[in-house]
Amino acid sequence: WQEEVAAVVVVGSCMTDLVSLTSRLPKTGETIHGHKFFIGFGGKGANQCVQAARLGAKTSMVCKVGKDSFGNDYIENLKQNDISTEFAYQTQDAATGTASIIVNNE
Repeated sequence: WQEEVAAVVVVGSCMTDLVSLTSRLPKTGETIHGHKFFIGFGGKGANQCVQAARLGAKTSMVCKVGKDSFGNDYIENLKQNDISTEFAYQTQDAATGTASIIVNNE
C-alpha cells in the first residue's frame, strides 16, 4: 500500500499583515500607542495554501505580488513552506497588498 500525496493549487491573495497590538482600539481620528508590532504573511488564498502544505499536500500558489521588499519576502516565505512559486509573479506595476490590523486586549 502506498499513500498518495494530494496536489493542491490555490489561486488567491498574498497579503502582508502589519499588526499592531494595543490596549484598546482608537477612536475616530485618535492616535494611540501600541505595545507590540509585527509583520506577518496573510491573504486567505495563501493561508489555505500554507495550511495544505503543512498537512503534507504538494502545493502551488498562483498569485501576484509587488516587486518590492514585501513581495520578495512573500515569495521567500512560500518557498520556505515548500510551496511551488512557479506561478507566483512579481510586478513593478503595483505594490504588494498590505493589511493594517489593530488587535486590542480583548
